[in-house]
Amino acid sequence: MTVLNSRRAGYALVMASLLAAALSTGTRLYYLLFYALLAMLLLGALSVLWTLLTLRFEIKGVRTRVNRGERITAVFNVYHACLMPVCAIRVRLNVPSAYAPVQEVNVSCGPFRTHTFRQVIQCPHRGVYEAGVSRVSVEDVFGLVCLHRNPGAKLVKLEVLPRALEAEALKLSAVDQGPQFISRAAEDNASPSDVRAWQEGDELKKMHWKLSLRKRELMVRTYEESARPDTLVIPDLAQITALRDEQLTLEDGICEASLGAARAQLQAGYPVRMPLVGARPGEIAGQFPADIPAFADALLRVAFDSPYGYEEVLRLMLARFQRTGGAVLVTARLTTRIADMAMRMQRSGVATRLIWVSDDARDETMALIERMKMGGVQASRLDPFTVGEARGAEKPAEDDYDA
Repeated sequence: MTVLNSRRAGYALVMASLLAAALSTGTRLYYLLFYALLAMLLLGALSVLWTLLTLRFEIKGVRTRVNRGERITAVFNVYHACLMPVCAIRVRLNVPSAYAPVQEVNVSCGPFRTHTFRQVIQCPHRGVYEAGVSRVSVEDVFGLVCLHRNPGAKLVKLEVLPRALEAEALKLSAVDQGPQFISRAAEDNASPSDVRAWQEGDELKKMHWKLSLRKRELMVRTYEESARPDTLVIPDLAQITALRDEQLTLEDGICEASLGAARAQLQAGYPVRMPLVGARPGEIAGQFPADIPAFADALLRVAFDSPYGYEEVLRLMLARFQRTGGAVLVTARLTTRIADMAMRMQRSGVATRLIWVSDDARDETMALIERMKMGGVQASRLDPFTVGEARGAEKPAEDDYDA
């Protein structure tokens, strides 16, 4: 398709004027000028068509999985077999960006020569994108004809993974530490299974007194082992109302804080469950550090389209807190009701941490943070716009995500 602009409009007007003058007066000079301009137009169109038909592209060096914030260098090879000169070859690239999902690059390439150029592609936000050449435009040396076409090159699927922020493992309360608690926590007192000889450190309530009197030695009951309490990491997946880039940055902050909390718990030996309550609910579970890539992949693809408010999501999780050792709440909204629910969870014996992802530092909201801290909740504010500087986001190891 030919793109019209002021130069082409003026050129067409001059040609029409010369043709009208030639027809009305019969002067040869007007005819010669008209045919000269027509020849220029035909030559320009021929050079553009020839270049487009023989143009070939090859893309190399594009990694398909990268971490958010990284830059990748794509290598493009361009070749054409047009002997006639053209002004410029403009290449439109699809790139992962909030504001400018396309970039245009001007390429100068002689005939029968392969020209190589490199383009740095930034990956500012997590998600799945298509990267590569989406359109090629060629303009003749006179600036009269500009045609474009789809080069037919397949776009590369580019996955931008969230980074795992540095976080300390959420510990159980002080009375729940040590090997003695681990032994007790792993036993279900409602299901006695066998008896054994008394050992130092056994509780008196486990003594089997009748059997001890009969055998004349201390005997204690043993119980079936139950599952160890897990840690719930609950990200707020409700839609965030903000400018596009700000919205994506807040979503990145929620995903990266959730991934960092899950990684810290898994590396500390605590099982983790992450309910993803969106329009299509799901859940990710893991018990070992090798499960971290599954959490990263789920947070890469998750959509912030939950039909439920965060308070309602926490209410849906109340029944699960009975077998939960800890809970990490990650949200971009902080209200009095959310703060009250976090403190209620802490009072019920669930070690609770709340991460508020926001750049808002108003007194009334910071007062809620202090109030939760006084209630025993490990509450903090995470500014996603300065997270690289303030929190020191760690770049995950390559084998973490490529496993």
